[in-house]
Amino acid sequence: MTTERLLAVKCAICGMLAFVGSIFCGCQRTPELAGGTPEEQAYDLLLQKGQWADIVEKNQKQPTKSSACRNAVRLASWYLGQCSREELDLCLEDSHGVLGSESSALMMSDIYMRLGRLNMARRAAFDAMVAMRSEKPNSRALKRLTEVSIIIGEYDLAWKYLLIGEQHKDCHSWTKKLRPLVEHPELIVNYPSYQKLREIHENLQDEFFL
Repeated sequence: MTTERLLAVKCAICGMLAFVGSIFCGCQRTPELAGGTPEEQAYDLLLQKGQWADIVEKNQKQPTKSSACRNAVRLASWYLGQCSREELDLCLEDSHGVLGSESSALMMSDIYMRLGRLNMARRAAFDAMVAMRSEKPNSRALKRLTEVSIIIGEYDLAWKYLLIGEQHKDCHSWTKKLRPLVEHPELIVNYPSYQKLREIHENLQDEFFL
């Protein structure tokens, strides 16, 4: 199967998931908000940097109206010891409208990934792909799809994502890192974070939601 064919199949799958998600989750997007609101983009940047105190402080100054941002605040509070894991999980149970933009979907994918909820991390990454207004794949989302496939042992699928990524310059940094894991799955023991996520996934009821 050619790279172009793989990309076409990926886009078709993403489109189907987004259509179903819009029906069941109320994830209705307008073109001008496809990339996310300025608030979501700001929270997403803080989340990527792990600036937990800044996330909480930002929300205290002006409470967020975004469901995804509220989840980021709850995650930050958990890392700071200000809420329990049960409170965090309860907050994440409501998926209504939480994947409404590229930024919110990427945020949620990161949050789910940190907690070992790999199927949901993958679902959110798919939504981020669909939300993009570009023919190129979202590098961050594609990396997440590859990572999840490696961690749960779906190596054929990981190869497909890797081949797509290798066709785009902005994906080269992570494809070089992940290629050895796809070629030699046993090397995952040298990646403590991935190994830990695999262990969490194997012992966690990780539901795939629509």
